[in-house]
Amino acid sequence: MKFLVDQPLGGLAKWLRFCGFDAVLVRLAPDQPATWPPPRPRTHILTRQETGHRLPRPDLLVLTSPDPEGQLTEVFRRLGLSARDLKPLSRCSHCNEPLAPVDRDLVQDRVPEYVFHYQRQFYECPRCHRLYWPGSHIQGITGALRDLLENPAAED
Repeated sequence: MKFLVDQPLGGLAKWLRFCGFDAVLVRLAPDQPATWPPPRPRTHILTRQETGHRLPRPDLLVLTSPDPEGQLTEVFRRLGLSARDLKPLSRCSHCNEPLAPVDRDLVQDRVPEYVFHYQRQFYECPRCHRLYWPGSHIQGITGALRDLLENPAAED
């Protein structure tokens, strides 16, 4: 599943990437819906623009929540997504590329010494070359996702 996320919803795009979804930021001109990307299979456009309500597009979700976590909850609820749809922390949260495993010995000079000492697995973004490892931030992210899936907001 792929998401085209309106530029002002950058926080939502980051959370979708944390979940393992392909989430690309796009600039949607509110007064020119004819310039919006054409519908594609398994691709959803996400925006908060009210003008979207007037467009007869099944691929368009006009979100109401003002914050990224609420928006993520809304997307999950409206699309019927669950934990089985997730591939947590498999994409770069900055540029959206799938992460690739990298040999531990190749990162020694690129991470803090204590990280190299305690971590065994490292992943790299092939585009921006950021490094990722299963540090304490994973518990926070996966905990937030677990809470979201267990206690979805009942709003629309």
